[in-house]
Amino acid sequence: MFNPLKTEDYSALKIFFTGHRYPLCEYSLASIIVWNRCLYEVSWKIEGDTLLVAETDLEPPAARRLLMPLPCPCREISPLELSEIARRNRHARYYYVPESYIEPHRAELGTLFNITEQAGYMDYIYDLRDMAGLAGHKYSKKRNLIAQFNKQSAEERGVKVEPMTQKNSGLCLDLLNRWAADPETGKHLDMLNCERKAIINSLNRFEQLEMEGVLVFIGGEISGFAFGSRLSGDTFVLNFEKALDNVKGLYQFLDNELAKHLPAQYAFINKESDLEKPGLAKAKESYYPCRKVKSYTLTLK
Repeated sequence: MFNPLKTEDYSALKIFFTGHRYPLCEYSLASIIVWNRCLYEVSWKIEGDTLLVAETDLEPPAARRLLMPLPCPCREISPLELSEIARRNRHARYYYVPESYIEPHRAELGTLFNITEQAGYMDYIYDLRDMAGLAGHKYSKKRNLIAQFNKQSAEERGVKVEPMTQKNSGLCLDLLNRWAADPETGKHLDMLNCERKAIINSLNRFEQLEMEGVLVFIGGEISGFAFGSRLSGDTFVLNFEKALDNVKGLYQFLDNELAKHLPAQYAFINKESDLEKPGLAKAKESYYPCRKVKSYTLTLK
């Protein structure tokens, strides 16, 4: 029987996410928890040494699917075992299957499942040293924008960067509320209601979910934030980044400061997918990802 996912399950379930081999952002436990009941409801069960995670859409027809199984200790799940798990648990489909699993097993998977690429769900992964250093000609535009930001904002009003903590994370909520209430600033913020709910879930449980991030203050007022969670031993996933787009260079400054502040254990940062939005894809490509990982669905034949 599957159990509804609760925030309190984090400490018990995180061991299953410690050594997994799935590079897609959907396999961050903190991210799974904060998005729960925004667009879909998440449930879980443990079969032997393996954690199974399921999603059910909140809107009719309430489609169901499994994520890739998470065994502990980590081991490769064969295509045959995938099909057996799905049939045993009366699920017909897996979502968020990374191409790093698909390609070595494509022939065998093709005998058991229909394989379909998930358009808009390809993740962009970056070398954290590149994001922190912005060295070389290809990042010259980013450095110039940060220099302009520093000249216009830092010199005139003063800029301060703080690591996010449970204590100061509430300032992000104050900022969201201020933006939502003020049409002059709110129009600069592109945020869906479900994303706002996920951000609030994160802020309320920031320490419990072991999230990391930074706040940027201009003239003593919070002006932007970027934070995320552990994806794997060497990869951090940037879950949320918000700043007013009418402050030139602020987003580039925020990106750079987050990379500088992340713990030394991380070598890569996953900036999630572009959701097939051309502007978002262009912005992600402008940082020159070291790797892009496609996502697939598997549907039982």
